[in-house]
Amino acid sequence: MPFGLKLRRTRRYNVLSKNCFVTRIRLLDSNVIECTLSVESTGQECLEAVAQRLELRETHYFGLWFLSKSQQARWVELEKPLKKHLDKFANEPLLFFGVMFYVPNVSWLQQEATRYQYYLQVKKDVLEGRLRCTLEQVIRLAGLAVQADFGDYHQFDSQDFLREYVLFPMDLALEEAVLEELTQKVAQEHKAHRTIMETVCILAFSLWGFS
Repeated sequence: MPFGLKLRRTRRYNVLSKNCFVTRIRLLDSNVIECTLSVESTGQECLEAVAQRLELRETHYFGLWFLSKSQQARWVELEKPLKKHLDKFANEPLLFFGVMFYVPNVSWLQQEATRYQYYLQVKKDVLEGRLRCTLEQVIRLAGLAVQADFGDYHQFDSQDFLREYVLFPMDLALEEAVLEELTQKVAQEHKAHRTIMETVCILAFSLWGFS
């Protein structure tokens, strides 16, 4: 690979040479990574490169998707050359990594890294309104998420940090006073999960997505 060459931009890709291109992938934790691929590389090769960075072995549950030129979500056809696929159908070369196939029960997943990615997917779907739930369920799930992401309640002098943490679905319109009341309920739910391991919280949260 000609590492000495400077990157130059085209409308669609950062090009290293006529035989290579760089594409971006947004992960479930919202971080964006870049992958350098051959123009002949398939979607599967890109997925495997992402999985390697995530130390993820159970790749068969996951896929890559993009926004089409009509702004519709579309899964990458993994067996096809990725660059040609994106050139033909994608609005831009930004890819999104996500769960493509769900198992009947999350406990079937063998690898902790796989369960964590499922957790991120379910949490994202709840917060973005794709998985509907009651207000009571929202509070329970938020308490589990805080425990999984931050650890025990007693580590914090106050729960003020929760005001900066996205706890509730984005489409849930709440007045300031109601939001404060619900945030305090989440804090109490968090307190109730003291000493529960991160893995247990992740499993409990993810299991809800299969119920």
